[in-house]
Amino acid sequence: TGQGVIKVAVCTLDECAATCNTCSGGRSRNAAPSQACNDPNTLASSLSDWTCTCPSPFQGVANTAAATCTINECTSPNAACTTCNKNTCENAGQTCTDPTPQDNQLGDWRCTCP
Repeated sequence: TGQGVIKVAVCTLDECAATCNTCSGGRSRNAAPSQACNDPNTLASSLSDWTCTCPSPFQGVANTAAATCTINECTSPNAACTTCNKNTCENAGQTCTDPTPQDNQLGDWRCTCP
């Protein structure tokens, strides 16, 4: 889009809007809902620079596609109670592990004996 009255138009294209919000998930098994789409340069001459970013506490970013979102309940920053999960295990001399960080499954962290 763009228009110039008595001057050259500046043509813009928001690729997030043009791709019908491909970041919304469902494109991959681990695509969390509500990913943020960002087109850092909306000039029509700047294409394929949009990204999808996973919502907190999930982690993941992808260029021109839905991101694969992961969460490790023992190590991911901002995960609900990451510190208390890890400390619960470490205070007992054990190791905190999350068997399914790739599956967005919550509440399955474990303490394992040394």
